[in-house]
Amino acid sequence: MTKSSRRSPRDKTPASTPGTSGTSSPSSSSSGPIPPFTKVPAILKPFVEPLSPEEIYLVHIDTTATDLKRQTFIVPWAVNTLIGAVIAYRVYVGISVYPALLASLIGIQSSMSVDTASISWMQMAAIILRRTGIVLIDYFLVTLFLAWPITFVRGPVYWRSTVGFRDREIIVRRSARSWSQALNRNTWMRDDEENRDKIIAAVTPERISKTGYLLVDADWNLDYRAMIRAHKLVDRTRRGEGVQLDEFRTAVLVHTDADGWLIWRVGDENAPTGLVRSAQRDQILAFKDKLSAMGKEDLFFRWVELIQWESTRPGGFTPERQRSAMLQAKQMFEEEDVDFSRFWDDFGGMEGMELLD
Repeated sequence: MTKSSRRSPRDKTPASTPGTSGTSSPSSSSSGPIPPFTKVPAILKPFVEPLSPEEIYLVHIDTTATDLKRQTFIVPWAVNTLIGAVIAYRVYVGISVYPALLASLIGIQSSMSVDTASISWMQMAAIILRRTGIVLIDYFLVTLFLAWPITFVRGPVYWRSTVGFRDREIIVRRSARSWSQALNRNTWMRDDEENRDKIIAAVTPERISKTGYLLVDADWNLDYRAMIRAHKLVDRTRRGEGVQLDEFRTAVLVHTDADGWLIWRVGDENAPTGLVRSAQRDQILAFKDKLSAMGKEDLFFRWVELIQWESTRPGGFTPERQRSAMLQAKQMFEEEDVDFSRFWDDFGGMEGMELLD
């Protein structure tokens, strides 16, 4: 966990708590991000800086077979090519039809002019209905479908022409604005359980086992420019610079006012060290919930700041500093009328408890 404030642990000025101001964060406090989020490492800054701070991003590495990736690209390519061909044909036909039709409407003789005196009302009605139908069809083609091939060329085609088809591809998903724009990006992770579950469901191993192009849905879109930028950073490693591919392993990226870009390495949760960290995180969150139920939530954040201050000092979190932190925490708890020893006994003691970086 990164240090953002160096107030003395004995300073009784209340720390800011999430949700109390526009600069507090659901995954951060005055003392920095709270697990599972940590600050984005410096090596990923060139990747995250162009991203929109108003949206949530999911990153993972697509390891599905290249043949499957090609197949999932061919189908939308064929559909969009067909739509583009139909629109192009209608434009070609319209070049000769619409000028003549417009001329007839304003009284100029053209190939579309009709001698109303020589035809019946039924014939006139048929002509009007036919021409109206053609105009409506072209209108819907342009307004509803023209954006499809244009978006496809600017997105998937540009992506594939730049990156190609690789055994391991970086997939970047961006939250759909239809729901993410309504989020308070500083409080949603703590207060909005529905959207938090939506994000977690999108990065489960079962979900990301599909190839990237199949992950587009009502909640998530692919960010093609971000994927291209990520691969360019990885390709630069051939020259001894850039970013290693593993840096784009499964993760959630969010931006907060207090701490900037934060990352949750979801892919690390199933590793042995990740399981230990997850257990510690659960213990910390249970600790926070219990103090909150006692009306002592501020005590939790001051305890976080104390441990962070001791653990980030030069030389690391030595046994001496751990003992010092325990004594200071005990005094802090007693000043708040909380039985320190009994409280920690409920959590199995302080052994092995530490804040995660």
